Amino acid sequence: MPHEPSPECRDLVIQLARLGDLVQTLPAIEALQEVYPERTLDVLCAAPLTSLLAGARRLGRVIPWDGAQWRAWADGWEDNPTRTLQAVQIYIAALGEVTYDRVYPLNRHVRSQLLTRLFLGRSSRKDEQDQAEARIRPWAEYLRHIAIHRGNNRVHLADAWCGMSGVRPRGRAPLFPPPAVDLPDDLASVGERQGLWVALVTGAGEADRCIPAATWSRWIQEFLTRTDEGQVVLIGSGRERETGQAILESVPALLQGRVWDATARTSIPQLMKLLHKCRWVIGADTGPLHLGTLMGSRAIGFYFSHARVHETGPYGEGHWVYQHAGQ
Repeated sequence: MPHEPSPECRDLVIQLARLGDLVQTLPAIEALQEVYPERTLDVLCAAPLTSLLAGARRLGRVIPWDGAQWRAWADGWEDNPTRTLQAVQIYIAALGEVTYDRVYPLNRHVRSQLLTRLFLGRSSRKDEQDQAEARIRPWAEYLRHIAIHRGNNRVHLADAWCGMSGVRPRGRAPLFPPPAVDLPDDLASVGERQGLWVALVTGAGEADRCIPAATWSRWIQEFLTRTDEGQVVLIGSGRERETGQAILESVPALLQGRVWDATARTSIPQLMKLLHKCRWVIGADTGPLHLGTLMGSRAIGFYFSHARVHETGPYGEGHWVYQHAGQ
């Protein structure tokens, strides 16, 4: 029987950022597992993203962090601090009594520092914090310098997080198998018939990264007109529902049968399965673009905002990125 690590032999990665950042953290997670195969590695991430990590191999516990709930407690603190404190204590107790020998906080803000102190074992707290600070400081200072001065950055964020974790990048992007979930009935046939299937990400997390619906409509018409085997799947969150409808309605009726609108209709596992069925994923710098590469799709990214390809471009080989000349 395989040797089970002892309960004391556990480490924790803290990544509280958004979808794309969690995907870009996976190279560091895999590198840590490779360097320390005898240890169990847990991950703490935003609660809505925990299902993403179901496909991660050899991962221990995935701890959900409900940021929206904590914001609500912060807003209601002055009105009723006693009740709020009781709710906070119950929440923290529900996370369990597990503590860790090593904690890798990949977000440089107060919440991450608080969680590091909360989960780090008392016996190793001072030494580990000193070691973590020595490990993280040069990378954090470098990233801060790049953010302020906007210089030429040739270090991808995924590799910088490997540096912050004290491991070398593995040199390749991770790949996940498609989740065993059912798709909505009208989307179940996506990717089943032969064709050039393309997932088009209709929106982005920030308004200045979004590409206008009219631009996407024109792109779809050009693509489908020039490529007889082309099929387009529109993806996006609830905020992009109207954008997806506007794009679909603007496409000529003769071409609409080759456009599949999945905006605001899929969970993260369902979205992962859809992306696995597509050969390409196209969009701005946004989480689903990176999620597509995790599922084996090649990416075409349009980086027209402040994001830059060397920081947050699709990780791995075989992708294309168009970067704004001013960047």
